[in-house]
Amino acid sequence: MIIVDFLFFGLIQSLIYALYSLGYSLVYGVGRILNLAQGAFYLLASYIFYWIWSTLTPNLGDTAFLLGMGIAIVFIIIIGMLTYLLLIKPLHENEVSVMIGTFALAFFAEQLVGVLFEPETKHISTIWDMSFNFFDVTIQLHQIILIVSSIVIISLVMLFISKSKLGKAVRAVSQDREAASLMGINVDRIVMYTVMISAFLAGLAAILYTPLDRVAPYLGWVVLTDSIAIVILGGMGSLKGSLIGAFILGYVRIFTAYFLNPVISTLMPIIVLIIILIIRPRGLFGKKEID
Repeated sequence: MIIVDFLFFGLIQSLIYALYSLGYSLVYGVGRILNLAQGAFYLLASYIFYWIWSTLTPNLGDTAFLLGMGIAIVFIIIIGMLTYLLLIKPLHENEVSVMIGTFALAFFAEQLVGVLFEPETKHISTIWDMSFNFFDVTIQLHQIILIVSSIVIISLVMLFISKSKLGKAVRAVSQDREAASLMGINVDRIVMYTVMISAFLAGLAAILYTPLDRVAPYLGWVVLTDSIAIVILGGMGSLKGSLIGAFILGYVRIFTAYFLNPVISTLMPIIVLIIILIIRPRGLFGKKEID
């Protein structure tokens, strides 16, 4: 049934959008940082995963797949930390400099993987390839794992931000950096943690989705464009808005792919971005700026 197909694959697309847009929104909400390297985190995680998998599979078999996932996540968290310490922190006084610096990192990442791995599109074969039919829709075990893992991680991140001591510090910094600093909160460390969480979420999206999709140097820009569209749609810095925006854009994109034209589907993030900027620049749940 095409409706079940639409609902199922729309859910997958929406959850992947939610993973990497949540991180982007969190970094902006806490540090007022427009991190244009968000797509680079996804890109680098996917290539680290691919490299480990392709190198070790002849000797380790399916274990290489799991090792690739784990190592990619660890490395991308470290890359997120280094991005903050070596690039964002020294430039944080100037928002334009941060944008230029993170854009340069994204461009460097694209060129680096193109040189190291050749620009051709590559694929990772999942070890969870068992499938079954549900209302005439073929569902793969990997897709179920992706859905469950994404829901669990997104729920844990939201609980962490709302309930944990560190999460409360994150919210305090997002509301007023100066007041948070006066209360004894290490603002720089909190912002660094949010960048690391953002890198983790982008990396998780990469290792879950690339076995169902592809590995290619240009994907970082696709992820960045999608993230910006979702965050602006939901409202800059609003985690709830980013979640809702991810589901709106995810289902809009799958709808256009299924019922209209797949070519139009690829343009939907840009179309949605332009429309929301014209109609409601602060997004669905964004707060009006007070001078």
